[in-house]
Amino acid sequence: MEAVRRVLLLGEGNFSFAASLCGAAGTHVVATCYESEEEVCGRGRAAESIRRLREGGAEVVFSVDCTKLKEYFSPEEREFDCIYFNFPHCGRKAGVVKNRELLAHFFHSSAEVLTEEGEVHVALCNGQGGTPADQPRREWHNSWQIVAVAAGAGFILSNVHPFKAETIHGYKCTGYRGFLELNSNHPVRAVKEKLTAELNQAFPLQNIDCCLSLLHQGHLNGVCHSNIFWIILSPEESPSTEEMSNGVANAVLFSHVDFCKDTDKNGWVNVQERCHISKQYYLRPSLLPYAQAIIQRGAFLPGTIHVLSGPVFRKCLISPYSMPVFHEVVFVCAVNRGTENSCIQMLVNSIKTSIHSLHQTVSGSKLSINLQEATSFETTELNDFAAFESQLSEIQYFICMETDTSGSCEKGSCVGIIRTELIGSELVVVFASFNLDLLAMLICGISDWRMLWTSDTRFLRQFPRGRLRLFKSFSLYPPSYVHDVSFWVPDGEQFDEVAFHTIARQVSGEMVVSIQLIDSFQQSERGRKSLCYRLTFQSCDKALSRQEVAEMQLLFRKEIKRRLRVALR
Repeated sequence: MEAVRRVLLLGEGNFSFAASLCGAAGTHVVATCYESEEEVCGRGRAAESIRRLREGGAEVVFSVDCTKLKEYFSPEEREFDCIYFNFPHCGRKAGVVKNRELLAHFFHSSAEVLTEEGEVHVALCNGQGGTPADQPRREWHNSWQIVAVAAGAGFILSNVHPFKAETIHGYKCTGYRGFLELNSNHPVRAVKEKLTAELNQAFPLQNIDCCLSLLHQGHLNGVCHSNIFWIILSPEESPSTEEMSNGVANAVLFSHVDFCKDTDKNGWVNVQERCHISKQYYLRPSLLPYAQAIIQRGAFLPGTIHVLSGPVFRKCLISPYSMPVFHEVVFVCAVNRGTENSCIQMLVNSIKTSIHSLHQTVSGSKLSINLQEATSFETTELNDFAAFESQLSEIQYFICMETDTSGSCEKGSCVGIIRTELIGSELVVVFASFNLDLLAMLICGISDWRMLWTSDTRFLRQFPRGRLRLFKSFSLYPPSYVHDVSFWVPDGEQFDEVAFHTIARQVSGEMVVSIQLIDSFQQSERGRKSLCYRLTFQSCDKALSRQEVAEMQLLFRKEIKRRLRVALR
């Protein structure tokens, strides 16, 4: 009788990969994941995959640390013929060094539970491995160095082949791809689903499912360049024109762009603060150009609402409701000229109905949503979302929302904008853009945008299967630390406050919650200008120590001196 081959799978997300292997002749599958059973079963299709595994005779084990494998199996159970670890990662904010350490500990742990002729299969994103097979290939010090870390545990690399997810029956990747994916329980997705469902009652709806590239090349007309995340790619990393048009740059680059940190440390992209280079890329700040392209190509059905959604990136000043990244949804509808006002009113009524419905399930407080003409606003009255949108093209209406319970909520926060565009002589196109993250915050009472991006499971647990609830903070009275910094502004230069705030975001990993100008004076004899800012450091989801903050402050002083050429006092 042929010996049964024992296969160990680590880091399963929804157990769909393990389920695809279950049932193979002569194979016994042991499928594990790092999270608890309660956390995993909330993911799309996970419960079904776990049921299939158990019915097929496989073992399913939860809360398994891949760096301590021998602790989970008795000596007679430690003889595995093959170990699979697909797309390992320490977490959303981890860099290459931490992930390299994870792999090193994993390989040492695997050696303790593997048969003498056993194999370890690790799937990585292209470029991470640091091998000649990785194309594009990163510099060695910025890769995960898989050959070296495996050698440290006595392993050699014997084969490299592509991970073809489409050939694995029933497999669904659960790695981070965005709040809006089908398997997401995130409140941002719940808001988007409610908006589109309500609109579908009044209009035919068509989702634009094409992959929209995160990168643009060149310059963005009419937009202040200090609000854009500029990126420089090395020649081998630059996507081709065909890749850009097909959206390949989205899949290749998004997992490597960390909007909260200086991505240069990850060796993939270099985000510039001072942007005076002619050939460059930038992270998309809006989905409006894609919506306009659909109209220009004639790829639309009059009377049908076309829906585009995804993350957009904008540099902004630091505040709880100002987001350097958020999820935008754009609704596009072409109607006969003269009927655009009726279309706008129907669209706004549907939006109001869906938001009121969501809010009532969460809170009994009063909520008002108003459609206001753009001409009634002064630029200084606009929040960051609306102010940036006003740079892109002319706006007809702002959609503002406020509640009567949140003292920290900006009164009349602009959550959406409406603009129109004449096509030929017969059609008018209505574009309605919404900040989904801001909507989710206002509806659920989330007072800090950073909480939407936390990897702490105590956040998503509050929204089981995407059901919206009033958010309850799990970090009570988090410590905050205040540091002041004073400097002379370079003679004859305009001080770039947005760049100043962006550097603070990068060096602190989004731990700066407030920056206030507390003093300013100008020397009468030399005309030099001095500024003094107060920075407040505070985390929304973890303990922040005084020592950590001191190190951040020192790095911040060093970086503003280098990048902004200020003279520290």
